[in-house]
Amino acid sequence: MSADPPGPVLATLSQPRTATSHRICVIADPHVVPNQTGTWKMAHRSEELFSRAIATANRLDPELTVLAGDLTADGTVASFTRVDELLEALSTPVLTIPGNHDVPKSFDDHAGPPATFESRYDQLPTIREVGELGVFALNTAQAADNSLRSTWGGKVGDDSRQWLADMLAETPCPIVVVHHNVGAPADSPGGKFRNFQLQDAPAVADILTTAEVPLVISAHHHLPAVLTHGVTTEIMSPAVCSYPQAMLTFDISSHGTTVRLVPLANGEETVSSRHAAVTGKPLAAGIAEMVDRRIDSLPLYDGRSGTTSGSPPRHSG
Repeated sequence: MSADPPGPVLATLSQPRTATSHRICVIADPHVVPNQTGTWKMAHRSEELFSRAIATANRLDPELTVLAGDLTADGTVASFTRVDELLEALSTPVLTIPGNHDVPKSFDDHAGPPATFESRYDQLPTIREVGELGVFALNTAQAADNSLRSTWGGKVGDDSRQWLADMLAETPCPIVVVHHNVGAPADSPGGKFRNFQLQDAPAVADILTTAEVPLVISAHHHLPAVLTHGVTTEIMSPAVCSYPQAMLTFDISSHGTTVRLVPLANGEETVSSRHAAVTGKPLAAGIAEMVDRRIDSLPLYDGRSGTTSGSPPRHSG
């Protein structure tokens, strides 16, 4: 762990805490796609922003960089090839999970890579040790019965939930990473926004609270947010590709955990990405409004003193 991360504090947590200091970087939703432009996900900047995220992780020197899904915008061979080329520059240990855009869909009009995501990156579910911490990585983007092939939604599934429950019982200081969200922010409307939350969210939340998991990290919503599920705090990671174009750092020590929002775009790029979102389709505009509220209220949560700033964390159903 080297340089202090730039950017504001998103949250401070009383747990997890460890005897020695550790840093984890989280890079989520870069949606890399070569030779395309447009949309609120800023396709024309996807490669550059992902490259900046990789360079930032190298500079911050974490013990683990988590790629939290939607590495690609479309799951094509060309996009994965470009992701792999950019990842050659990453010098830290890495743990990779798929997002819904990374796996084959029934409505795709193209062929994806011949190998599965997990054969290309990490076999899931898995646990990666970071000092005293056990980082659990789950695949929420595809299911053995192909039930997710016609939706952007996701689930942990029966087998992985059982694995999670069994392994958490053996891990004293766990962190769980998923692409799809366990909870839903109170200001998140319905409709397509429901695709962000896990289909089996209540069952997953029960496992997390029963095992007293202190931290779950999710992505997918393109929104920096904090929620609580009993004793479990969920940190939603912002997207690299879309407003606010940022990544997260988790610094874990004997004092608890500090989560920082690390910007990847300059002022002009941030303004243009926000404009693309608020003038885009309703889903994008709604997310941008939610981002605005949280950026204006940082830090969102101080778990060490039990106080909040701005919108308080919400308990999942």
